[in-house]
Amino acid sequence: MDWRLVVAKKALVARVPFGDALRRAKRRRVGYRPDLGNLETTLENYADMHAAALRAGRPIAGARVLEVGSGWFPLIPILLCLDGAREVVMTDLNPHMDEVTFAAAVDYLRGRFPERTALRDIRRLSDLPLRYLAPYAPADVADGSIDLVVSRTVLEHIDPGPLVALLGALRPKLAAGARMVHLVDHSDHLQHIDRGLSPVNFLSWGEGRHRLVNLLIGEGENRLRHHQYPPLFERAGLELVFEQGTPHPATLDSLRGLRLAPPFDAMSAEQLSVLVSIYALKAAGAS
Repeated sequence: MDWRLVVAKKALVARVPFGDALRRAKRRRVGYRPDLGNLETTLENYADMHAAALRAGRPIAGARVLEVGSGWFPLIPILLCLDGAREVVMTDLNPHMDEVTFAAAVDYLRGRFPERTALRDIRRLSDLPLRYLAPYAPADVADGSIDLVVSRTVLEHIDPGPLVALLGALRPKLAAGARMVHLVDHSDHLQHIDRGLSPVNFLSWGEGRHRLVNLLIGEGENRLRHHQYPPLFERAGLELVFEQGTPHPATLDSLRGLRLAPPFDAMSAEQLSVLVSIYALKAAGAS
């Protein structure tokens, strides 16, 4: 689908009165079929995040976990519980998940992992050590109570100032030895729908056009590149344990035919073509 049509559709849907309530009612009536490709990507991302947590020295087993931006389909929280997390606190600015999307996530995992017999007994949120906070506020979670903070494809939707504020508010929640693991998707998310675009097409837009598109769709991206996140983490009182992110070969090729807007025209092709990053963090000065 052409990305312009996607923007127009999202702009209209975002402005429907009581839109969220109407969508929840529709899901209860006719169900909701998730994007299977997106769910498969989520599983791949979770495997990478799990490995990153282990490498950072914070195993999931026994951990009290907080997920930033749990979204509609809680695959990652469910898998965290199955992998031994003591508790998983799911958070969001707005309540997206409901009993329909939770059941759809469980059904998908049952089909995907028939050997995980524990999935057979899961019917509702209360069957797992899950807590859902939407809307989330920092006061909802006690200081020093979290062993692991995770997010998947969330940070790229937050502007630098609010991102520093969010991470800074999460830092006091970390227990001794706690870690954060954040997976960031730096690609133009409209390209996920319109495959004719370069994965970094939005780097050709001026700031005014970019802000307009973000305003219309209500879920825009900050366009930060891999190397621009660590200084923000430092401002939030966090330090890197390690980071992962390598240039994407096809994106390197696509940059040759793309006229870049400032400030991206002053960055190297290698910096611009990293599409997925993982950052493992700890509180500054912590062991």
